[in-house]
Amino acid sequence: MKNSISHLQTSQVFHLGCLIAVLLATAASGEQRTPYTESELETALPMGIPGVRTWADAPLSKLSAQVQGLPSYGSGRATFILALSGGGEHGAFGAGLLNGWSQSGRRPTFDIVTGVSTGALMAPFAFLGSGYDQRLKAVYTEMSMRSVVRGNPLLGLFGEGLYSTKPLQNVVARQVDQKLLEDIAIAYHQGRRLFVVTTNLDAQRAVLWNMGAIAASGYPAALDLFRKVLVASASVPGVFDPIFIDAQSHGRWFKEMHVDGGTAYPLFAVPLRLLAAGQSVDHRQGQLYIVINNNLEPEFLLTKAKTLSITARAFNTLVKSDFYDTILGSYLFAKKEGFEFNLAYIPNTFRAKSIGLVDQKYMLSLFAFGETRGRLGGEWEYLPPHLYR
Repeated sequence: MKNSISHLQTSQVFHLGCLIAVLLATAASGEQRTPYTESELETALPMGIPGVRTWADAPLSKLSAQVQGLPSYGSGRATFILALSGGGEHGAFGAGLLNGWSQSGRRPTFDIVTGVSTGALMAPFAFLGSGYDQRLKAVYTEMSMRSVVRGNPLLGLFGEGLYSTKPLQNVVARQVDQKLLEDIAIAYHQGRRLFVVTTNLDAQRAVLWNMGAIAASGYPAALDLFRKVLVASASVPGVFDPIFIDAQSHGRWFKEMHVDGGTAYPLFAVPLRLLAAGQSVDHRQGQLYIVINNNLEPEFLLTKAKTLSITARAFNTLVKSDFYDTILGSYLFAKKEGFEFNLAYIPNTFRAKSIGLVDQKYMLSLFAFGETRGRLGGEWEYLPPHLYR
């Protein structure tokens, strides 16, 4: 009997080991990709659609094409720009701010809207104005851990990310439909511009997507590509699966790997290079609005002497530093070009804390906080934090 039990336990362990091996092998297989070259990438058409993107670090001669059609000198109208940063679930702040700002009756129509990471998710709604406020609100108040995060983190270690992006793709698909695409195409033909940033990990470069050009392309795949770009910009590498975008170059198809735009740029502010390229744009009395979906202020906290606590604290410090440097550069450029500088971010006076990756209670509280500030006109700051204090 003793030998039988031992044999049974050995058999169970063996089968369990086989099961784990199969699961890990399946997880590790990942997306099957056709190898491609850097030169092919330079001429690649995403989902076969031409003229809808460029490198964010491209020469000004190439970036200038992206701002053609904006109000020019002598038009009698200033340029209004909105830049929306990354910040994950903290995007509820920006969503609330925009909703409240609409209620105040003082929210302008923006000529340029740029979005990175969670800012990309809200950018189309911010671009289209108050008529889309309810959709924007839904994204950030109906989102929960259960509705967005799916997968086994342990198996995810051997896959493409700890969690799947499928739930987020479903959220985007519900709110970004054909009607929204048509409205963005109309705004694009009127000379307004919507940009979203992703990071192409193969190239280690940020990609600037002209979302209006995608919407106005008329290609059957336009809506699918539009959605993929939004999800890719918000997919933190390692945490979520990357987004693979089919691309064609000289008759060959391959899959590009795109992740969070914040990997390369925490904020595509002004955007600096884009404005430098658009020399004909009327900057006089223009307004630059920057919404940072994060806290910028130093906050004293006794850090636990534990690896994860130290790592998290260091990362949070790095994020604040990156944001501050970008904001300072944006401020200096705005002053040089004649733009009024306006900044909003989550202050230390907001005391609620998030628990987990996507804390719905926290997001509802943060949305309400941002909405209250928006109703007061935004309560914008006109200098980078601590510049002259």
